[in-house]
Amino acid sequence: MRKMDFSELNKKISDKKSDVERTILRTKSPDRLLRKRSRDQQEAKILDELCIRRWKKAEEEGKIKYISDRVWYYEFD
Repeated sequence: MRKMDFSELNKKISDKKSDVERTILRTKSPDRLLRKRSRDQQEAKILDELCIRRWKKAEEEGKIKYISDRVWYYEFD
């Protein structure tokens, strides 16, 4: 097995970094990837329930502050 120190590894990475970044940008799709299939009813129901629980937990912990009827502040971690 070949041994390599960190300075040599960093040099190899920096030498190839621009080529790799250029390749990634060239092959990357300009459009946002969309879901190919729609969610089934059970999956949507489960995700809704998870969101509601997360919101209620944040309310209990005081992370949500209601400023007005249509404006609130949510403190992210």
